[in-house]
Amino acid sequence: MCTASWVHEDDGFQLFFNRDEKRTRQRANPPRVETRDGLLSIAPADGDHGGAWISVNERGLALCLLNGAYGGSGLRSRGLLLSGLAGSRTADEAMERLLTADLARYAGFTILALQPGRKVAIAEWNGASATLSDESVAPAPLTSSSVDAAGVRVKRRVEFERITGGARDNAARLFQFHESHGSGADAYSPCMHRADAETVSFSWVRVAPREVTFFYTPAAPCRWIPGQTIAIPRTA
Repeated sequence: MCTASWVHEDDGFQLFFNRDEKRTRQRANPPRVETRDGLLSIAPADGDHGGAWISVNERGLALCLLNGAYGGSGLRSRGLLLSGLAGSRTADEAMERLLTADLARYAGFTILALQPGRKVAIAEWNGASATLSDESVAPAPLTSSSVDAAGVRVKRRVEFERITGGARDNAARLFQFHESHGSGADAYSPCMHRADAETVSFSWVRVAPREVTFFYTPAAPCRWIPGQTIAIPRTA
């Protein structure tokens, strides 16, 4: 249950991510800097299982995870899979490592890999097989929901078009989309609020030519609870 959008910039990008979860889930741990496979990486950690749903490393590679409404054993947290990819040098390396993993242990998911200067790589696992595509096939925004996933996708795309006019090059408009309730705060709005679940955090990753920054707030973006920003130098 999430929403992701992004905008490409000169030698970089910005990534926006609403995390939607059940109200019964444990509070996540805020982002921190760790070393993964020899690279500095920034990621929050799930309060229940310890994995991450979004990360970015010093090479400017960002990953994010949307849960799928598909089968699979679900024996292992999908966030742990993403955490294991966080030290990849390139999107191609991340996708190769993903496809050689034992995916049968995971319920369905979509993982995005963003790298400066190239299209977003998208891997989807449906519990039986994995497919690769890019943003020309699945443009922003990408969404997931445990309730009426198809209906949520349609309504959030309509709201995206209303706010952005279909343009995917304006970061301010993308943020406006992520904090939007559309016609009302409910299961279908980008900033999601249901009786049993809601948008529990907002992440804003920016990869610039010399620096990588990660802004995080542990609440829905409509609430403007103070967040934190972590920055690391970007390396070649």
